[in-house]
Amino acid sequence: MAKNSHKSPGKKPKSISTSREVGNDSHYPVLLQAQKAWEEIDHFRKKRKRNRDYTYGKQWNDLIKLPDGRVMSEEEYIRAQGKVPLKNNLIRQMVKTVLGQFRGNQTQPVCIARDRQEQCLGELMSSAVQYAYQHNRLQELDSRTLEEFLISGLCFQKIGYGYRRGKTDVWIDEINPNRIFFNAMEDSRHWDCTLIGELHDMPIAEVISRFAFGSRKRAEQLRQIYSEADSENIRHNFENLTSGTLDRLDFFMPSASEMCRVIEVWKLESREILECHDFRSGEYYRIPATEADRVEKENEARIAEARTVGISEESVQLIETKWGVAQVWYYRFFSPLGDLLDEGETPYWHGEHPYVFKLYPLIDGEVHAFVEDVIDQQRYINRLITMIDFIMGSSAKGVLLFPEDQIPDGMTIEEIADEWTKYNGIILFRPRPGSPMPQQIAVNATQVGAYEMLSLQMRLFEDISGVHGAMQGKSVPAGTPASLYSQQIQYSSTNLLDLFESFKTFREDRDIKIMKTIQQFYTNARYLNIVGNSCGKDASTYTPEEVRNTEFDLSIAETLSTPALRMASNEFLMELFRGGKISLEMLLQNGSFPFADKLLQAIKQKQVEQVSNNNGAQA
Repeated sequence: MAKNSHKSPGKKPKSISTSREVGNDSHYPVLLQAQKAWEEIDHFRKKRKRNRDYTYGKQWNDLIKLPDGRVMSEEEYIRAQGKVPLKNNLIRQMVKTVLGQFRGNQTQPVCIARDRQEQCLGELMSSAVQYAYQHNRLQELDSRTLEEFLISGLCFQKIGYGYRRGKTDVWIDEINPNRIFFNAMEDSRHWDCTLIGELHDMPIAEVISRFAFGSRKRAEQLRQIYSEADSENIRHNFENLTSGTLDRLDFFMPSASEMCRVIEVWKLESREILECHDFRSGEYYRIPATEADRVEKENEARIAEARTVGISEESVQLIETKWGVAQVWYYRFFSPLGDLLDEGETPYWHGEHPYVFKLYPLIDGEVHAFVEDVIDQQRYINRLITMIDFIMGSSAKGVLLFPEDQIPDGMTIEEIADEWTKYNGIILFRPRPGSPMPQQIAVNATQVGAYEMLSLQMRLFEDISGVHGAMQGKSVPAGTPASLYSQQIQYSSTNLLDLFESFKTFREDRDIKIMKTIQQFYTNARYLNIVGNSCGKDASTYTPEEVRNTEFDLSIAETLSTPALRMASNEFLMELFRGGKISLEMLLQNGSFPFADKLLQAIKQKQVEQVSNNNGAQA
């Protein structure tokens, strides 16, 4: 659930508008369009649920139809046959291996300035974005987002600005795919997105806090709209630590009776605009066509001012306008009954919606997850081990054939069985001529090719997924060259390269939107608190306008942040220090030493004391 409010600063309270009213400006069709978009990806949600179940061990839940017309799960059918549905979950291990590769190569964003004279601004923004990484715990969040990406082929995050956890800052939230909806897209970069939104379930107190805008009258209207939501009525049966609530999600109904459903919709819409060119300031900008009167009044005021000083009208620098049409992102918040809670153009200076998402691979508009490729192999492996278990359980093992005419006098068949199973048992009997002797039969009924087929499916599982045993850290046969083992690991990484690069693109888009949001909302004091001195200059020397105007001069890149890289960097700095190329202070400032800050503070304190002593001696 997102906590950020998307209202413009200084927004005045207004009455709740009912979208169901008849009129040309009705917003109700937008809500119906959002509902249609959510329903159209129901097949994706079902496929994602199946992939999730296979990943976490629920691998016999597929429904089958029996000849008599009954429909039941595969697990129920196997148990009805007197068998035990066994499984050997290889998908989970495969996913953990990919996540381990990602965790082992952690990166952090770096803002690189194309103009080297603005590199100080790049370092300033790098520190600010890395601070957003830190307080949002993005290293952990990205790992869980990658896990979702592997399972469903889709990942969503949301970037906003607001008050949370005791401070006002940039926040990043992960959005559950069950709550998201969007229009049909074909561009793998998702530049053809025109509709996107999210389903919120929030308590009535949060609804009033976000949409009352400080008006008690609006708060009463909101309370009346959500009269069914009562925070005092707590359900007696909590569904906790289960996915059942999200799997049964409805577009209009909240997941819990005491919650309020709020539907957030962002839509790309066309607006009439005026492209303005101010010849006095040389500025180009756009304004809504409804503000044409303001431009005319400004031009008339300039002409009147020029007349008072004797300047001809032809020499006055006016504002020229040109009519046009522009596309803008427009947000709306609805109640389930169609009441419009809030609306407006995007408040973000990047001019887009606050979401960042990635659909993989989006060929012909379709999404195919990494887990989806190996489900058939996982099913066949489960079927084989269940079959082997059934064969071994039903085959004859140690069956004793004891002729009736050979039963000794004075003993029952139960006593014979008891003596037979003892390791030192003795059965005394007098064999009759011509009668067969007792014999025990042990049949090896498992040699039906099941083991060979199971081994084949295990190899196919690795070949199809691209995650081989070398990447998983499995032991290799004796005599395997180290170069071959390293080459196997490299080949496995190559198989996953496309997946990792797609996720990297998602992170880059997210980091760019984080940077733009920081540029919009951070002040001089905020930069100073976070960054301190940059390039030897005080952060307060940079105005917000300077930072915000570097959008086209900065690019987001990723740099590795691993122990091996830090060790190599420290060793390089130590070589420079030993050669006298850098000072001790420069070594501590640029190195990754756990004691650097404490030692720097001690050095600076000692320098201050020496300066004070020298001044006292000179006096």
